[in-house]
Amino acid sequence: MSTTVHRQGCTTTVKRRRQERRLLLALLLTCCGLAAAAAGHRSDADAVADLARSLARPPSTWTTAGGDPCSFEGISCSSSGRIIAIDLAGMGLAGTLPPSLSSLTALQSLHLGGNALSGAVPPLRAPSLTSLSLDGNAFTSLPKDFPRGMPALRHLSMDNLPLPPWPFPHAIAGCTSLRTFSASNASVAGPFQVAAAIVIANLTSIRTLRLSRNMLTGVVPAALGKIASLRDISLSSNFLQGPVPQFPAGVANDVVDGNSFCLDEPGPCNAQVSTLLQVAEGFGYPLNLASSWRGNYPCSGWLGLVCDNISDVAIILLQQAELSGTISPAIVDLIGLQILMLANNSLTGEIPESLTKLPKLELLDVTNNKLTGQLPKFKPSVRVLADGNEFIGENSHKVLLLMHDAGSQIDAAPLK
Repeated sequence: MSTTVHRQGCTTTVKRRRQERRLLLALLLTCCGLAAAAAGHRSDADAVADLARSLARPPSTWTTAGGDPCSFEGISCSSSGRIIAIDLAGMGLAGTLPPSLSSLTALQSLHLGGNALSGAVPPLRAPSLTSLSLDGNAFTSLPKDFPRGMPALRHLSMDNLPLPPWPFPHAIAGCTSLRTFSASNASVAGPFQVAAAIVIANLTSIRTLRLSRNMLTGVVPAALGKIASLRDISLSSNFLQGPVPQFPAGVANDVVDGNSFCLDEPGPCNAQVSTLLQVAEGFGYPLNLASSWRGNYPCSGWLGLVCDNISDVAIILLQQAELSGTISPAIVDLIGLQILMLANNSLTGEIPESLTKLPKLELLDVTNNKLTGQLPKFKPSVRVLADGNEFIGENSHKVLLLMHDAGSQIDAAPLK
């Protein structure tokens, strides 16, 4: 009997101790939560004080020291006192944004459009941020990984910003819920195919895409018009080339005006134009070619091209044209090509073997690039200039030079 009572007493004691541990753990968690909330509230207040100091004309209700930021004009807070929204749009503000804005980790919306804010946009690390408006300011730089740290974004507006040229942001691929991306007149530059690939693969909820008045080049992929969620797209006034893209009847589109499409309406380009666009793709669709290679007739003053009397491209003069990328094997389809000058650029990769099949080729000059691999063996009738590269094999230190008469010399002056 005494043994049973003893066991029951021990069991009761163990249960009591377990309950005490649970209560203690709950108390600790509550204290930690309260401490974290207090710390978050303090960091929010510090960030707003920094913002007030960095603005030339902060709102009249703002103070730089003390005061509850939740009572400031344009600021909304949660029930726990964390700042969840800042709306300062159209208030005529000037000044800069402090780096401490990254501490506003509970922020859900930040609207700064229509002011005169300048300097760098600081990194924002706000996992709950759904709406960000920066448009109409004077910002001069963005974080390199913009808009990383904002995975919940649904609306991003950054029109009319005097930024230096910058590529379509790869990190936007992490904003899979994005419905609106507007960056017109914001100096977005580079091949549009890269931007389109990111949008097509990741932004499956996108409804509005506005990228007009930028420096985007290259061809618009047909797949862009097949995004089921898309309702509004603007790509006008860039340097887009190739066929005019098609969109379903329910998609409002402003695409054709101010671009370099081969036609004014959907339809295939001239065969030579299609080949030359593949050549430009190898070079990464550089802006100097995109701004000149317009329309559907390459013999009408396209940069670096000379045609013969039957309108075949006979000469390509793109020496010292600031080209990078690779030499496209599509050049073999320019069957009238006689001279190919690509010297003094930054081309990489190998010379395509297919170039040896060009029936009329007389001169290939690729001197002073960064080409590698083996130098293909051209016909004896082809003069090849390839010094200043990194070829391997028997021709690495000796370049085949088969001279024509002195009258065949080509002026290798820089393109104007």
